[in-house]
Amino acid sequence: MPELQIGAIQIQTAAGENMLDALLAAGQKVPWSCRAGHCQTCIVQALSGQPPPQAEAGLSPDQRQAGWLLACQCPVQQDMQLKLHDPAVDGIAARIVELHPVTDQILVLRLKPERPMRFQPGQHAVLWLDSELARPYSIASQPGDPLLTFHLRLHQSGAFSDRIQRLTPGHIVYLGTAGGHMHYDPDWQDKPLLLLAAGTGLAPLQAIARHALESGHQAPIELRHWHDEPVCYLEQPLLELAASHPQLTLRLQPRTELAADLTQMRLASRATLALVCGPPTFVELLRKPLYMAGLPGRQIIDEAFLSRRA
Repeated sequence: MPELQIGAIQIQTAAGENMLDALLAAGQKVPWSCRAGHCQTCIVQALSGQPPPQAEAGLSPDQRQAGWLLACQCPVQQDMQLKLHDPAVDGIAARIVELHPVTDQILVLRLKPERPMRFQPGQHAVLWLDSELARPYSIASQPGDPLLTFHLRLHQSGAFSDRIQRLTPGHIVYLGTAGGHMHYDPDWQDKPLLLLAAGTGLAPLQAIARHALESGHQAPIELRHWHDEPVCYLEQPLLELAASHPQLTLRLQPRTELAADLTQMRLASRATLALVCGPPTFVELLRKPLYMAGLPGRQIIDEAFLSRRA
């Protein structure tokens, strides 16, 4: 039977057993959120033993080189010596500058990291409140901004939502490595962009739109957001952005208009790239209308905001 060792602790596992399940069953307090290999909250470091490729998918080259792996995607096949993630040591400390509720369900969080953080607009990073409580959130700011901005969807009875609302400016949280495929590619300069968001899926897509415009993108950019609130929570700054960039078109509409809008989906060009971000049900709902409008799968880039299931 393969054995996992954490310091002086030895954990016997069945061959092929999921590492996260084995660690949790042994009483190890490993954070987790999506269990799909996307959020990176369950990362642990292999000090010995070779992680399988699927346990390293989505991690940066530096993370893989250091032996980090996704416990939720790692079947245990051999003895391994592990180190649990310690955000105070392995992450980047960041001081809370502002906590601003823009609606009853959306909180804007602004942080001042102790050192610069490498990321591309639209990527996400794990926010650690302590070694046991962490969630991934998309970065809503640009690399040159003095503060890192996140738009947090607040969930009723959510452990992270409850804790973050009780913090105050000056409190220290920790940041993981930025990751994810949702970001602007310089090769897109001449391609129309169709950015489709629901809820806080607007956070990464507005960041991508801003980055594209700052990079000299000349083709049309259409940004659509379907919101549950009376108005889009970023309506004013987006209107100001569109006013200074004529190639940017906005469609900010209530969520009740979504079904009708999807039946009238039109593309600026067959070369259009569609970026879709929001809850899983929203992302799934968009795939067929985009295909019917003439977009092949390779021109659709999506990211679903998965939430933890108890």
